[in-house]
Amino acid sequence: MSRYFDYWQLLAGLGLFLFAMRQLEVALKQLAGRRFRRFLRYSTDNPVRSALGGIVATAIVQSSSLVGLIVLAFVGAGIIPLANAIGIILGSNLGTTFTGWIVTMLGFKLNLTTLIYPLAALGGLSYGLLKGQWKAVSQLAFSLALLLMGLDFMKNSVGSLTGYVDMQVLTGYPLIVYLLAGIIFTAIIQSSSATMMLTLSALYAGIIPLPAAAAIVIGADVGTTSTVLLGSLQGAVAKRRLAMAHVLFNLSIDTLAFIALFPLLALIQQLQIHDPLYSLVAFHSLFNLLGLVLFLPFTKQYAGLLERWIKEDEHHIQRFIHNVPEKVTDAALEALIQETRYLLYLVIRLNLRFMRITLPENTKTEFSLPVMLASASKLEHYIALKQLEGEIVRYALKIQLNNIDENGNNEAADVLSSKIEQLISAVRSAVYSAKALKDIDADMKSFAIIDNDTINQYFDKLKASAESTYVFIVTLLAQPDENELLEEELSRLKQSSHLFHHELAESIYKEISKIHLTSVDLSTLLNVNNEIQTSEQALFKALLKVSVSL
Repeated sequence: MSRYFDYWQLLAGLGLFLFAMRQLEVALKQLAGRRFRRFLRYSTDNPVRSALGGIVATAIVQSSSLVGLIVLAFVGAGIIPLANAIGIILGSNLGTTFTGWIVTMLGFKLNLTTLIYPLAALGGLSYGLLKGQWKAVSQLAFSLALLLMGLDFMKNSVGSLTGYVDMQVLTGYPLIVYLLAGIIFTAIIQSSSATMMLTLSALYAGIIPLPAAAAIVIGADVGTTSTVLLGSLQGAVAKRRLAMAHVLFNLSIDTLAFIALFPLLALIQQLQIHDPLYSLVAFHSLFNLLGLVLFLPFTKQYAGLLERWIKEDEHHIQRFIHNVPEKVTDAALEALIQETRYLLYLVIRLNLRFMRITLPENTKTEFSLPVMLASASKLEHYIALKQLEGEIVRYALKIQLNNIDENGNNEAADVLSSKIEQLISAVRSAVYSAKALKDIDADMKSFAIIDNDTINQYFDKLKASAESTYVFIVTLLAQPDENELLEEELSRLKQSSHLFHHELAESIYKEISKIHLTSVDLSTLLNVNNEIQTSEQALFKALLKVSVSL
């Protein structure tokens, strides 16, 4: 019965450890909040700072997956470049080794099992009574109690197995077997930290020697990439690039670490680290540190290679929002703003097609037209805009709901909701701008082929005014940092457009007795003038709302 009980105790300890790690991640995410994301966002000026930010962030929250999620969101939103994101990922690989140091010092070298009951009691009771940040602190305390309990279960159950395991049998296996065991086990349980804890327990009990434990840890480093790799197969291009950067880095460094396993262990012995547990966690940190030093100088070239290898998916009409989870609020809002700006660009391109206007070749633009729209008809282009409008609105509402769930009714939530409402309004106004021109496309097409000097003159005036307006808007949008200038110029353009179309209509009314037009042609000309004005005013409204939300 004791053997049966020990196996269940081992599994119970593993289950408690995995559950506690997940709850720790949730609690730390709530406690860190925007300040943590802001720290990651502004620690990415260069690859070295990015790596240091990744080390510190992962050491604090004890979750490379949480850091990876936030970094992925920032890359997808265009907040940080891929090269700096790779730096954070390389740093987080080293940062995650701090778990081993902490558990070795606290769980094996110090007897902290007496803290389990106080932590569980205080954490569990206060979790049901407190609210806000204190509730997250309670969850953190209770999670630490569960983690220590799980570690104690694993340590005791593995220690009792020494009576059933013949050490001579285990020593006969080559190190590659332990490496593969580490890969497979970590890929199954999806936690390199749990593999590390079991390995430390086995090493502490004397079941496996240090070289075998080191091989398992290397395998765990490889196995932990399986989650990222599988999750990115159908993901957005930013996600695939970052996942591939992580996988290739781990494979390269872990291969080198396995080849140099004995020299690295000998180096650790020379550093006067003789305790097997400390030697194992030092080995884990050392080969990740060496990998960081080897890769960090080449992150820009590494990023360039991945961008050339994994091309942008041209089948997505979205460019930003499909890269960023709605739960990472800061990055999601940035992605929403960028996607709205992108929709405005697509609207402008479609409006220029309706107006039969071609931008001058030297005109700088903020974005490029996606391949899927390069050969599309005007109707297909408009349908794509409607699709993108729906995706943006759905994404915006998800951010809003998630923000309410996180923050409740506070000032920060109100500010975010206001910005989201401005962006939704901007999107709808922009698509309405395109609709106004779509509705008179047949009229403008007929005007372009009518052999009537009067109509041609008025139509040329409309085109000349529209061309001047759109070229100015496109140039202005290519300078997104000039927010105050943008608002001032758009307000001026809005008034200028209103005055032009009003004077044009007045001119037509005044000259109505002198010009030779049928009633249908006159009505159509006035309608086209009115709809072009409506389109421009809706576009100005959209642009102003986006500039306010920046």
